Amino acid sequence: ESTRIGDLLSFHGRDPESVSERVRGATLRKAASIAGHPAILSLAFGPGTVAVSLEGPRGPRAMAEAHRATLRLLAWQGDPTPFEAAHPALARGREGLRVPLTLDPFEALVWAILGQQVNLAFAYALRRDLIRLAGTPVGELIAHPEASQIAALDPGDLLARRFSGRKAEYLLNAATKVAGGELRLDGMLTATGAGKALLALRGCGPWTAQYVLMRGLGFRDCVPVGDAALTLALQRWFQLDERPDAPETLRLLAPFAPHRSLATFHLWASLKGVPA
Repeated sequence: ESTRIGDLLSFHGRDPESVSERVRGATLRKAASIAGHPAILSLAFGPGTVAVSLEGPRGPRAMAEAHRATLRLLAWQGDPTPFEAAHPALARGREGLRVPLTLDPFEALVWAILGQQVNLAFAYALRRDLIRLAGTPVGELIAHPEASQIAALDPGDLLARRFSGRKAEYLLNAATKVAGGELRLDGMLTATGAGKALLALRGCGPWTAQYVLMRGLGFRDCVPVGDAALTLALQRWFQLDERPDAPETLRLLAPFAPHRSLATFHLWASLKGVPA
């Protein structure tokens, strides 16, 4: 359990300069919109415990939303033990690892678009700039912008912050469709239907769609084909001469179904880095 908590804190603190979440010691502070108001959710981990506090609105709706947000941050969905029993070699030393979710699916979609075709450090910088530009300040943090806040941006504001023209276009288009209700991320009940809806977005290819299915919507059998870290991990795990292409990636991961999302996170973790 302590290893899993360490993994969670490392994951949520993977950008030490983040303006929307902070990890200090064994405490995670995350800015969020709770019951329509800016708030800070604080998770303080102790031996076998986590103390949760909310700085923001009160009332039944706020408490219910804070509870759901906490479960997502804790990656509490699903039980990893069937995967660990079926694939002990890959899980060894990382028992209890789960797939962390973003606070809401839109945040995962934004991160996936920002991460397209750039290195991780630059993607972090773009995310910080976007949150400063469109997010809502709360305490010492800034809540990740909602779709309507991003949709209201001028493309020039993004271009001035080192966004490429295409990345700005894809982001604003996605935000507009989510804000207008044309793309309802929260209502997607099947991976097949959700995948088709995401792939219909301009600039959303298989990697982006699978990433959102996995980290935004919590589907358990996703493969972000084309992910550089995943192909490197597969090459090392299976001792291949070269990195696998897309068909080979799917073939190698087929035995891990229906838990390929968790297998992907274990493979990422096997590189000794922090998953994206």
